[in-house]
Amino acid sequence: MRQPVCILREQQGLVALVLPEEAGATGLLRVPLQELTEQEVRGRTALLSSWEALAQARGATAETLTHALRVLLGTVAGEESSARALEHPWLLSPPAPHRRTAAHPRGYRGTLYQPPKRRQPKVLDVRPYLLHRRGLQALLETLSPSWDEAVGRLALEGYSPERLGRAAVARASSGRTDVALAYHHGFLEPRGAELPAAFVRLGQLLVGGAEGSFARLLALRGRLALDTEPAVLLAAARLLRRWEPGAGLRWLETAARLNARGQEELLAALGGASVAGRVDAGAYDLAVEALAQGDTTVRASYLQGLAAGLPGDYLLSGLRLLEGRLAAEYLAQGWPARSGFVPEEPLEILAAHVEPEASWHGYLRDLWALCGELPGFGECIATLPLTELTPGAALALVELLGTLREPSVERKVRLRWWTVARRLLPPLVLQLRRTSASHQARCVHMAFSAFASDNPPWEGPEHLMTTVLALAERVCGPPFQEMDRLSFALEPLIRHPSPEVRQRLLTLPERNLAAFERSCARSTLAALVGEGMALMVPHGVEWALAALERCPEALGRTAQLLGTLFRHVGREVLADFARHPLVQEDPFALPPERMALLLREHCTGGVDSPLPRKARLAVEEGRALSPGQLARALRVASEGLPRLRLQVLEQKVLERLRGGLPADVHDPRVRHALQMVSLLQDNRRALRRLLARYFAGGRDFIVRHPVSQAWFARHPRVEPERWMTGLVLRHEVPGMGGVTLSLEQDVLEALRLGTHVGSCLALNGTCDYSAAAVVLDVNKRVLYARDGQGRILARQLLAISRDEQLVPFGVYPESTPQALQAVFLDYDFAFAEALGLSLAEGPSYPEVDNVLSEAFWHDGAWELGRPEGP
Repeated sequence: MRQPVCILREQQGLVALVLPEEAGATGLLRVPLQELTEQEVRGRTALLSSWEALAQARGATAETLTHALRVLLGTVAGEESSARALEHPWLLSPPAPHRRTAAHPRGYRGTLYQPPKRRQPKVLDVRPYLLHRRGLQALLETLSPSWDEAVGRLALEGYSPERLGRAAVARASSGRTDVALAYHHGFLEPRGAELPAAFVRLGQLLVGGAEGSFARLLALRGRLALDTEPAVLLAAARLLRRWEPGAGLRWLETAARLNARGQEELLAALGGASVAGRVDAGAYDLAVEALAQGDTTVRASYLQGLAAGLPGDYLLSGLRLLEGRLAAEYLAQGWPARSGFVPEEPLEILAAHVEPEASWHGYLRDLWALCGELPGFGECIATLPLTELTPGAALALVELLGTLREPSVERKVRLRWWTVARRLLPPLVLQLRRTSASHQARCVHMAFSAFASDNPPWEGPEHLMTTVLALAERVCGPPFQEMDRLSFALEPLIRHPSPEVRQRLLTLPERNLAAFERSCARSTLAALVGEGMALMVPHGVEWALAALERCPEALGRTAQLLGTLFRHVGREVLADFARHPLVQEDPFALPPERMALLLREHCTGGVDSPLPRKARLAVEEGRALSPGQLARALRVASEGLPRLRLQVLEQKVLERLRGGLPADVHDPRVRHALQMVSLLQDNRRALRRLLARYFAGGRDFIVRHPVSQAWFARHPRVEPERWMTGLVLRHEVPGMGGVTLSLEQDVLEALRLGTHVGSCLALNGTCDYSAAAVVLDVNKRVLYARDGQGRILARQLLAISRDEQLVPFGVYPESTPQALQAVFLDYDFAFAEALGLSLAEGPSYPEVDNVLSEAFWHDGAWELGRPEGP
């Protein structure tokens, strides 16, 4: 619905000044009054009717004056079309009735008498007299005899008799007094008829306000640029249209203390629906203006914070900390419900400490909000020795605390979380002070993994805090990695309810923990190990702990393999594993004959007997061993029992992964492929079909596929044999010796392009489906660089785009030396020339088709000559 400010009376008719809807407008819109509705302008019909009646006024009658006053009180003067004063209207009064005489006391002389016709008033358009001050004065003077009658009529229509009396005073006073201003605002000063139009028009929005409102508006004339700046006038009109007159005037008085640009920006911000009517001008601290220079969002953010009920000093603390950049996206997350002490100086020092590590403002916003939401949070932050930590550790601790701000949960839940965090912080800080700088961030990450990674966070068991900190003291230092992945893999043991289990974990030798951590060298692998351990521990915590104590490397490898399965499948495998004879009972506690039978039956296909060779042969041949020899052999075998059981479990997992495929699961390439097809979401079905053909001997299945052949037919410039075979390029690379670059011909080896270099295409990586796409699509190839021993040093993905360009992707790993990356660049140029294709150069994204695959991650062509770097 359109929002009119006032109605102008002009030569062409009645025109409404309407607020524009678009945000970038700089002035009011002019709309003919007849185009508006009665709902948009109250009294519109009566105004238009009176305006039309004044076009045919017949004499100086009360009716003419009634219409004139109705228009005067409902409109303001518009733009004058001429400065020339109009002549006196000299409207004639209506003819007087016949005079009565003594002879004819009723003024009637009979039916045959025909008196002379009296002169009738001339029809006159008096509307032009309403457009000029002098013409209006002359018109009202002529109509003055009918004043009382006209006022009586208006009073019956609902006009205020008291205000009509003020209008009468204005009419009778100096000709410069404005009748409408006297009626609406009690403004009887002689200068009323010569006021700037901008103020008179805004005054229409003060109708219904307190007495003296218009005078207060006029008092701002020298400080508000209303009559010279259309944008300020528009902003002020928006403000008064949306706010109650008294509150709107108080804001205008506040804005008058600013410069012209500040006035416009403040008034525009106040015109927003999100703050209208909810903020008192007395709460506005002009100190915010120093922060708002050149940034309109700051002022708007401050006003929205005030509208949310937050104190100004709390808001100013946040704005100062953020250097005036309280980002708009933060407002969408909701303001804190409360305010509190904000330790500005410690937070500023902390910001300077961690700024090189990350974009600090996002974290600082959370800390500022938490100072308001959580009692004592600001005081706690002020006492933390965050600057004594490394920047990475300090930032990690801030991230940990930031998880306390979860707007979607009830405040009582967040207060419960804060209780746990307050208990954690002192011992955690104490542990950090004892931790070497290189591993401080790891220590905080362990706490984060334990307390903040769950859903909901901060809800762990009572013993979790002491267990995590005790484990951190063991592993947060050399020879352990600086990045924590171990605690996620050990989480089922860390959270185990049994104190004995946790104690055995915490007393493990350092070498065992370090060996197990090596199976978590990458985050993708650590996730699989953690999934496997989460399945293992509930089914057999004792043998899982025993394996960690005896063979941690084997435990990590088996857990990683088990974590590949879906959880319900993994539980089925573990149930089957629990029924295995070597798991149901200890074979080395059985009589030698029974033990030999069990080992002979089940120690096959990758399951190795832990009995020493001489003892095993003697038992199998039925030869007796001396008691000492037998005891030593059984002791050694018992120590190897956890490894034996892990091998049994590993074989059952591999059998489930293999399914009906005729695959050799002892080949690491085959294991990798089976794990990947189990983990994939996209491209899974096509990859499984490819592996089935591959293991059945169909090594050229992809090339011979009809869809692949159709792709080659659409790209006749691409010679299939040359594209599939590629070039072989040998170079001497400083520090690496001889390096050979060639396209990988084996599907299973090509599938490991991400796993070899630790990229997102690795096993369980975020883009592992792209690794499947590489081996499924004939327009994609893998280029490996190998050293003299055949070890893979780096790799590159090559593709042919839809417009037949050779597209080289980035070289991985990102730490590949520039000398070796230069060799890849030489290969790309040589291969493009051999194919007769142009070489695409980044950072473009040439379209690369999915041939048999359904998804592929395109990360852009390599910027040639600009080697990748970490």
